[in-house]
Amino acid sequence: MLQKSYTVDFLSKKRVQNQGEIQMFYVEDDHEAIIQPRIWECVQLEAQRRKEYLEEHGTNSYSHRPETNPFASRIVCGCCNKVFARKGWRSSTGVDRKVWQCSERYKVKGVLGCGNRHVEEETLRKAYLLAWNALIENKDSFLERWQEQIQGENLLEGYRAGRFIEYTEGAEPLTEMDTNFMLKTLDYIKVFGDGKLVVVFLDGTEIECKNEEE
Repeated sequence: MLQKSYTVDFLSKKRVQNQGEIQMFYVEDDHEAIIQPRIWECVQLEAQRRKEYLEEHGTNSYSHRPETNPFASRIVCGCCNKVFARKGWRSSTGVDRKVWQCSERYKVKGVLGCGNRHVEEETLRKAYLLAWNALIENKDSFLERWQEQIQGENLLEGYRAGRFIEYTEGAEPLTEMDTNFMLKTLDYIKVFGDGKLVVVFLDGTEIECKNEEE
């Protein structure tokens, strides 16, 4: 925006805000963009998606210390749709375990809320690896949808689809979880009381797994 202010006294160099006294001009594409306009738009869409995600699943943090707690806010209850919280349990034999439990289960102290069961963190890791490897194995069946998303109007969907094509091109099955890669690909894992787990990736692909501990 040009001429937002103007000089009223050329001797003193005094300037004042333009309140309509003189014409202002708006110039588009005058400066080289710091990032591509398409990427900027994708970021705005992602910010809105995360805001809606927090509201839908009843949490105030999209990601909290992912280097030590990568599944934070990404485990969703299949009964009440709220996020699971991580708990540290110690067995009678003194073995420490990391488990995930619905945040609504004991929201009110002493009162049982959501009846969904807890799930072991190791089970979640295995479910992610199993689902991702299944996606790689069947990538040809997803390729047409990804290409359609790239050509579609939703820029964020198109961006995700392009990344998933890159991620799966020539990819080998994962044998252990890479936290950084998981954060780039996983939307959430939904946990049901019957032991069913549904792994939902950021491109929209859903793959069902079964808790082997059942």
